[in-house]
Amino acid sequence: MNVIVNLQPLLSPLTGIGHYTRELTNELLRRQATEGDSELMLEGLTGSKRERLSCQHPLLLEASDTSHRDSSAEPGGSKAWQFARRYLRNPLTRRAYRWLYTQRLKHGGAQQHALYWEPNYILLPWRGRSVVTVHDLSHERYPECHPAERVAFFNRHLPASLERATRINVVSQFTANELRDLHDIDAERIDIVPPAVADRFCTAPVASEEVALQERYRLPARYLLSVGTLEPRKNLARVLEAYASLPREQQRLTPLLLAGMPGWGEQCWSASVQRAFDAGTIRRLGYVPSNDLPGLYALASGFVYVSLYEGFGMPVLEAMAAGTPVLTASVTATAEVSAGAGIEVDPLNMEAIRHGLEQLLEDDHAHRISLGRERASCFSWSRSADDLLASFHHAMES
Repeated sequence: MNVIVNLQPLLSPLTGIGHYTRELTNELLRRQATEGDSELMLEGLTGSKRERLSCQHPLLLEASDTSHRDSSAEPGGSKAWQFARRYLRNPLTRRAYRWLYTQRLKHGGAQQHALYWEPNYILLPWRGRSVVTVHDLSHERYPECHPAERVAFFNRHLPASLERATRINVVSQFTANELRDLHDIDAERIDIVPPAVADRFCTAPVASEEVALQERYRLPARYLLSVGTLEPRKNLARVLEAYASLPREQQRLTPLLLAGMPGWGEQCWSASVQRAFDAGTIRRLGYVPSNDLPGLYALASGFVYVSLYEGFGMPVLEAMAAGTPVLTASVTATAEVSAGAGIEVDPLNMEAIRHGLEQLLEDDHAHRISLGRERASCFSWSRSADDLLASFHHAMES
């Protein structure tokens, strides 16, 4: 089976879709190498070429996920990031780039004998069998939480992509239900292929790593952590307002650190939130490379991720795997992922968020930490690769 993977999600500092694409592709390549699976051949599609993949491909190495502070020479570093951001903002460039990817996809063999996997929502033009991964439908449920051009792009292209795909992958039962409710997709066409956590999230950092992280990010002795792209859907305005309403001494003893790339939308904070920023009790860390994330989770006193809408909520799983108590939303897929192991609150209720923060800061979480680790162990990239391969085989048999 010849599978062509669109690697475009790996061409900028990795967000959730990029990690998902890389981890699953690497898992398939590891199996190919260790089990001698000669029936599976993986090709990667980038704007420059379509090529046979190996685990040593620059975009699939951990080194490609570098900090934006000094990454201009690295694959997937700042040059690719800057280009990707310009590309996404400019409709003409976006169309030209899509055309280029389409040409690379079509080059190199009869389409009826290959399977095209698109891990990022929108299929390129392709006459053969295809599998598309849909991570969430937030652009339909919360269009106001996305740039207008992104909503227009998805509204224009996603329905046709869903119609043309041989199989549709989703990352949670919640997203499968959304596809049924919003697009009337038959459940028989849908396969659930969830993300997972790498082993490094399950291991506490050694002393030297702790010291390095503390120096690099100026970590206090205690802190709460939030991870994610800074954009309206993450509900940070309410979370920060709830945190800023806590007693100042409590804030001083346990600051809130925000890790993530700037997203979109102008952030307007209240006077109390701005005071917390000025005092350093709320602090932005900026983009954090994936190699630093496990230690930041493990050293945190608690993790906060009360998003309005998620198709999965990968940071919730990572934090639980690292043994960190979690405060998350009681709705959409984060409740499915948490499954009672975290503190779950209504993301629209600021008082509920404040109460959740107080629980996170004051309660004994030994039992909750144990539940979180047990829940995280239910997800592995090996099992997810099994699900993905089964979906590929179903597509080829269709």
